[in-house]
Amino acid sequence: MFATIDTRRMAVADNKNNRAAARPPFDSAIRTLLCCFALLGVGAHAVEADRSWVDAIGDWLGDSNEKVTPSHVFRATLDLIGEIRILREELGADDYPPEAERQEDRAPVHVYAKTLEVMSKVARAQRRLGMEAAEVGQIPIKVVEPRDVLGSVAGVLAELRKIKAQMVIEREIDPAPFAGGKTPSLVYKNLADASFLLDGLAGRPLTPNDVYLNTLYILDELELIAAKLRARLSLDAPAVEGRKMPKDVAQQVLRASYKMVNLQTRLGMDASSVPNLTLVRVTPSEVYDATNMLLAELTRIKHHLDINVPRQNRPDPRNKAPTDVFGQVLLIIENLDRMAQSAA
Repeated sequence: MFATIDTRRMAVADNKNNRAAARPPFDSAIRTLLCCFALLGVGAHAVEADRSWVDAIGDWLGDSNEKVTPSHVFRATLDLIGEIRILREELGADDYPPEAERQEDRAPVHVYAKTLEVMSKVARAQRRLGMEAAEVGQIPIKVVEPRDVLGSVAGVLAELRKIKAQMVIEREIDPAPFAGGKTPSLVYKNLADASFLLDGLAGRPLTPNDVYLNTLYILDELELIAAKLRARLSLDAPAVEGRKMPKDVAQQVLRASYKMVNLQTRLGMDASSVPNLTLVRVTPSEVYDATNMLLAELTRIKHHLDINVPRQNRPDPRNKAPTDVFGQVLLIIENLDRMAQSAA
């Protein structure tokens, strides 16, 4: 798959200046700055933790209050998909990625969570290529706006262009035109497509190990919230009888989503939307996506309760099966019930 890597690396020095000279201008000042910083490898983590990269660019333009809409983010995700397609063609990805399903009722916080999934796959591709992996990060504990999502997408673009520079890939995308009227759900759908396209570069689709890690992060977030509500958490997953499949896990994640709605309602919040899982042909990717929505909603609860504490990173688990994930989700449901009682 990566037969030309050594040849490409040897040509880096000779082609560096040519790449800079051949790069076409973008259609606006902010897009020019986004591209330049991305090609230099400056990620979204280069600015202070409480300000997005787009905020910093707005400061330099003298218009930090410029309105960023889902349509701006949609255009950026089209550029993102274009860069991934170039990498797939140049590096010989030979898988057949599925197309993501239509999305509904997505909010900017959900879209931000999806950008982190995409970044995690970019980081995996970088490790596979022998590069330093990007930091994935977390959802900011705030009311997430399209401007924040745009900054996260810009960070992913920066990391993709690092790969292009490392592999001496000269091809450039045609920047996507701006079209109004886009929604967070349409942006989410684009990011889901990007995630599937990245599987061929990352080396594999998402697995039960990835979903299990998300359940650990959910429990970590629940622990922070429980401390605020003075609720006692259960720490031991219940025993699970029989062998479970991803569809069984997805059913329990849907139960957990309704429990989340109940907790948010008792806390006086606007309730979350439940993931639109069809439960027809469920893969770990769909279950991972649904657990990502739980993490996004827990971030909303943390902001509502003024819990400004990020969770700790965990090592990647190994050798987990859907049955292991099933037990973890049952534990999540039990603890959501406990906290709902404390919030009553």
